[in-house]
Amino acid sequence: MHFNKIKSNHREFYLVGSILVLLLIAASSPNNISAQQNSSASVTSAIDIKPNINAENIFNTKTMTLGNNIKGLVILIPDEVHHGEGEDDEARFLNQHFVPDNVVVNTGTTVVWFNGDVGHEHTIDVKDQRGNSVFNTGEITDLQSSKPFITASPGIYNYEAQGDPGVTMTGSIAVGNIQYPVISSSSPDNANSNTSKSDTVGLIMVPTQDITNYIQQINSAGITVDNTYDFKDLRGGQKGTGDTQTLIVWTTANKDLNETLSSLSEISADLPYS
Repeated sequence: MHFNKIKSNHREFYLVGSILVLLLIAASSPNNISAQQNSSASVTSAIDIKPNINAENIFNTKTMTLGNNIKGLVILIPDEVHHGEGEDDEARFLNQHFVPDNVVVNTGTTVVWFNGDVGHEHTIDVKDQRGNSVFNTGEITDLQSSKPFITASPGIYNYEAQGDPGVTMTGSIAVGNIQYPVISSSSPDNANSNTSKSDTVGLIMVPTQDITNYIQQINSAGITVDNTYDFKDLRGGQKGTGDTQTLIVWTTANKDLNETLSSLSEISADLPYS
């Protein structure tokens, strides 16, 4: 069973990687329009891959694929992400600069970054496949969200932010025309599930030891917990958090994004990260 799950994760990572390559090749063609320009001639006519917002898959592949029903995405900047790998005293919780590092989204999706890196500010610069800067968030203080980046044109967008000296945090956004809606991870074969009606997706990291309390807070804020994944963190725990953390994939439907982000800020302020 475990071996089959690993094969499935690798297959998903390969498919998403193939999409990124195809988008990049198409965008580099002289017959196509740059990602920073609007055109009816899409860089790719369709992304024929099933969306996947499963938290375990996101943890293992560092990738999430959204559906054509999703209009908003909130990318998490996790706590302690400003540290680099290979430090004598491991300070990171997980080895992703962003959760997720890589996303595949539909054209027109609104992307915001939520800064869960307590006590640290981050500025994200987004570039198109030619290396031109097309968006800058400005400084995002901790427990706050960035101004929105709207993926108006298909293509590959790479982005980065600076962590500790010598640490560059990187991520990517592949934009195209996705053919399928997101379906709830808990009911992958149910096209009428709540998630198929959702329009915004995001993630939050919380200590597993108090997961019931955090899920209640999230639900009370009018946010739906779609699925979760528990993992042993790299730093081996700290006071108040234990050594196991949970990634929560949440969704909303017909809910104001600013209201959702405000609720996430309030919930995150009570987390024992420092």
